[in-house]
Amino acid sequence: MILSLSFCSFAQTLETAWKFETSARVLASPVEKGGMVYVGDEAGVLYAIETATGKEKWKLETNGNIQAKALIVDDNVFFESANIFYLVKGTNGKEVWKYDTQMEPLSFKYKEKTYDYKIDPFDEKRSTATMSEGIIYIGSGNGTLYGLDARTGKLSLSFESDEKSPIRSSPLLSNGRLFFGDWNGMVYCYELKTKKLLWKKKTYRGEKPYGTFGGVVSEFVEYQGLLYFGARNYMLNVLEAETGEKEWTFTDPNRGWMIGDPVIYKDTLYLGGSDNLSMYAFHPTIGQPFWSQNGEKNIYTKPILTEKWLLYSAGNGYNWRDTGKLFMLNRMTGEEIDSFETPNGIFSSPVLVDNKVIFGCYDGNVYGVEIKE
Repeated sequence: MILSLSFCSFAQTLETAWKFETSARVLASPVEKGGMVYVGDEAGVLYAIETATGKEKWKLETNGNIQAKALIVDDNVFFESANIFYLVKGTNGKEVWKYDTQMEPLSFKYKEKTYDYKIDPFDEKRSTATMSEGIIYIGSGNGTLYGLDARTGKLSLSFESDEKSPIRSSPLLSNGRLFFGDWNGMVYCYELKTKKLLWKKKTYRGEKPYGTFGGVVSEFVEYQGLLYFGARNYMLNVLEAETGEKEWTFTDPNRGWMIGDPVIYKDTLYLGGSDNLSMYAFHPTIGQPFWSQNGEKNIYTKPILTEKWLLYSAGNGYNWRDTGKLFMLNRMTGEEIDSFETPNGIFSSPVLVDNKVIFGCYDGNVYGVEIKE
């Protein structure tokens, strides 16, 4: 049951503050520190852009595409490009170290078009790194989750998924445990101290109904002992962190993937879906939807939450040349306050910096959109 709540709207609008042109489509989500955003494009260029002006400070060219959000490591920037991991100086982009996974580039052909570095045409998400106690953890397309020494780039540990299934999910570290999922829909829990597998759980029953189904491709969030994550699955499965057993499941009536990155804010779970074209707000422990909003776009991204608003980006996953949208919703009701349209789809999660919403777009631009009162 969807609950309808009535609250007054807010008078904010979304207006362009600046636009920065890159060399290719931008799938990666920007990350911000100290008045700079760092973001890569599909041509393999990492940019450092001033958040206030949208001006380039520096750029670094690599030999492959960049799809995942970078990680800030002290004053440095860690990112992945075509299966190679880099750490570069945040001030000038100079390389500190790199780690090559020795993985051959993926190439997928669909309707006479070749998709480099992709498992299928909808493989738009990549593992985003996390760090704890000097170790950077990140998944890769060869089915290995790497732990790299942030200072030296040397391999500290590694875990393999079953059948070396690609790892597109972003790992979560919690209470000495590491959680991640793979392309075949399996979720894993490892104890870091002993490097032992505590449990694993398949997130769907039986065989895949079609080849692109089931992959766990989002960030993980833990809340009150429960694990939340998005997947290429029309069932949102919430697991117990201790055992991997299912706590609750929400089944989308339209069988659209619940593929977005989850956020818990003010005791509410927010998550976007793909073919259902909807952003949801759930009770996090029982799975009851509070509201949903249909923006008529596929949502692969992570929403921004504030006291007043929910902001999210979306696009047409079947035709990236179609328009994209940044939506501003009333957080409590899901009511649309305003939206900002781009020429092509948006599959880059936005970041909020000093009242500016910054995100990448398939039109090859990074946008700084100001929230006007």
